[in-house]
Amino acid sequence: MTEVVGLHLGTNVDIPVSIAFLPGVSVISLLADVLGVAQGVPVSRRRLLRKACPEYLADVMGPITAGGSLHIPESLLMRGELKESSMREEVRRIAEMPPDALLTDLARTYGGEVPPAWRKATDNPVDFLNAYAGLARKVWNAVAPVWQQGKPLLEREIERAGVASVTGTMSAFLANLSPRIAFVDGNILLPDHAPVEKGVTVRKLTLMPLVSGTRACAYHVDHHGHMYLGYPIAGLAPLLQGEAARAETAADALAMMLGELRADILRTGNQPVTMGKLADLLHCTAGTVTYHCRQLEQAGLLSRERRGREVRILRTLRGDALVDALS
Repeated sequence: MTEVVGLHLGTNVDIPVSIAFLPGVSVISLLADVLGVAQGVPVSRRRLLRKACPEYLADVMGPITAGGSLHIPESLLMRGELKESSMREEVRRIAEMPPDALLTDLARTYGGEVPPAWRKATDNPVDFLNAYAGLARKVWNAVAPVWQQGKPLLEREIERAGVASVTGTMSAFLANLSPRIAFVDGNILLPDHAPVEKGVTVRKLTLMPLVSGTRACAYHVDHHGHMYLGYPIAGLAPLLQGEAARAETAADALAMMLGELRADILRTGNQPVTMGKLADLLHCTAGTVTYHCRQLEQAGLLSRERRGREVRILRTLRGDALVDALS
């Protein structure tokens, strides 16, 4: 069973949540996939990237992917926005970074005990930073076309997050980010093996939509409690297969927010319906319906009521608001 690390955000996610488009994180996610940390990158794209990567790939990305997860030290978190010039500036910033800045960041990230995996970087930080920047520059050339094609999906993500914030359904939004990210009882659950400073309370969340793979997951939590969370952008799969992004932007908005099955459940719940009837209507098992209804109930979108041997579901006012907003 895969271990996870949980970070508490609160059941109602009442902390500030924002969206940041950071193409550099998609670059790092792609490189991690080439090294075997699965990010859901199509096989054909992975092969092309492997051919494009220099021999020193493992030396640069090995420390970042140590333990089987993808955790990015703050100094290496490329923050270039949508413009290509911004990404080039970030690559230049890393290449010109003072060595002491990297060493200080690593010491802070790992509580003063930098793991052996970072030995080459700490022994020669100048060479490491130059290699890291060069690798990012090479892969960005391969990522840029997909990033540009995905702009409609990226813009749609602002709308999705905005609706979730306004309707008080951010918990439901977070619960459907990725197969590798869960949101349970106010805690966001992520793959383990990454350093998270003990005692840090998440006070701010920045979501980073990625265009690398359908199972992408990248994160960083700084010592101020600011969490950066990378996840696959909704509608990514067709884009990675070479299909136009515009078809996805016309898709069912509620399904993009919650997933198709949960969207169908929420729409059906406009009047009381038994769990058995719901399973029949949606052509799925009772266990599947129960699981998804619990998730929707936890998000405050559904209420469940037992009457004798039957359990009925009904949309809450918050559920009504979400369906109305995305209709």
